[in-house]
Amino acid sequence: MMQADNPIMWLRVQLTKRVDASSLGLFRIVWGLLMVWEAVRKLPKVTGIYSPEYFHFKYSLFPFIEPLPEVWMMRVEVWFMLAAALLITAGLWFRGASAVFLLIYTHLFLIDKLYYNNHFYLTILFSFILAISNADACYRFHWFRKRSPVTDEPPTVPLWNLVLLRGQVVVLYFFGGIAKLNSDWLQGEPVRYWFSIKPPDHILAPVLSQEWFVWLVCWSGLLLDLTAGFLLLSRKTRVPTMLVLIGFHLTNDQLFKIGLFPLIGISMLLLFVDPDRPRKVFVWLTQRWKGATVTEPQEALTAATSKTAPAAWGLTAFVVCFLAFQSFWPLRTWTYAANPSWTEVGHCFSWRMMLRHKDAFMQFTFDPPETERYLEQHPEILPKISQAHLQRMVKNPHFLLQYAHALNETLEAQGKHNVKIHCYSVVSLNGRPYQLMIDPEADLATASYGFFEVPNWIVPLERHKRAGLYPKTEEARQEAIRLAIQGIKRKPAPQTIIQASGSAPAETLRQ
Repeated sequence: MMQADNPIMWLRVQLTKRVDASSLGLFRIVWGLLMVWEAVRKLPKVTGIYSPEYFHFKYSLFPFIEPLPEVWMMRVEVWFMLAAALLITAGLWFRGASAVFLLIYTHLFLIDKLYYNNHFYLTILFSFILAISNADACYRFHWFRKRSPVTDEPPTVPLWNLVLLRGQVVVLYFFGGIAKLNSDWLQGEPVRYWFSIKPPDHILAPVLSQEWFVWLVCWSGLLLDLTAGFLLLSRKTRVPTMLVLIGFHLTNDQLFKIGLFPLIGISMLLLFVDPDRPRKVFVWLTQRWKGATVTEPQEALTAATSKTAPAAWGLTAFVVCFLAFQSFWPLRTWTYAANPSWTEVGHCFSWRMMLRHKDAFMQFTFDPPETERYLEQHPEILPKISQAHLQRMVKNPHFLLQYAHALNETLEAQGKHNVKIHCYSVVSLNGRPYQLMIDPEADLATASYGFFEVPNWIVPLERHKRAGLYPKTEEARQEAIRLAIQGIKRKPAPQTIIQASGSAPAETLRQ
């Protein structure tokens, strides 16, 4: 009666209620295998995006994170991450392996903001939760350690282990849907454009050009994101929702290049099955295989559950605060008057998925003009930037500012002080006519980028411009860019030290 009248006490009891560890253990194995694959995929990037020789775009709160000083060190780091993922899969030295994997993966994630991806962010959150959980309580391998004594009682874990993971999945889906409540998505952009550039031999080519399919993908994706997490929590709607989500993720895998996320999305469904379901399935399979009868220790599990003690206040506060923060943090984008897809302010860590396609052209110019001639004569002093970095930089105001600051530091090191750096940037968002993104009068050498505000040197997106007006040909695109540049009152100098045009494949821009 006290628990019914006291919600906090009820919550404390529920969080430490013991449940079968089977579903969490199976998820740990599948998750570990996916992380093994993720580590293998990162090995070639050691000489690319993680290489210490390149200039890296930083997160505002973590400007001090750097790659290891040598490429071989980066390679060793990734190999350690791979070993940790294997140990996680096996359930060996689980807590230590999880901590190592989390630290290395987070370091690689924070090295360069260029490749921010929502499923990378999700990997960090899941890795953290697993590291503090008892996910190794079930289905551990015993190759190098003595087997645990056999008991009549199945392994159990406190319910808060599943509450955190399930809660994070609900947040992922729901706020992914909230982010889609914008005029572009509701009108079919940029999905319509992405479908239009698919090759004619694509497996879904017959329907990609159909307008009804565009509307089906946009609106079904919106409704599924808004409801899927909550429907998974109910036994009555869980199974049909799982079937729909499996089809949804498999379709996304065919339509978009989004890495491991479809497999991660399917694996997350294991967290919502009844905790003892995998064990019962394995028992049934054993009976079928061996022809023997195996008694399920259900009574022991019930007895263990009935003796649950209330969770400590610290644990209860941690679970509540973690899920509350994850629920409120994405909402910060709604406090900005500007569109995050345009300004990039608040775009990261907000589950804003598949919302924008940008095409851009930019030029850096310098005042005094002789600075440009100096840099042309000494290109070796420029911060080294890869083609991938250049393609993304032209679309992102924060990246442009960081590179301008790096240029200014380089010039000051060469004795060139008080140089003003201007940028002529025209961008098209989701097929809108090209317009200025950066104020050409602003001095990026001294401009700043506030973490919780839209900088005044970013030109607001013109709201009256309609989306979906993509140039039909490359010639039409070049002409549209030329006309947009001519519309700038202060015309750019004819010679510039850095000039770039970005029309990267849409797959690189979706997360």
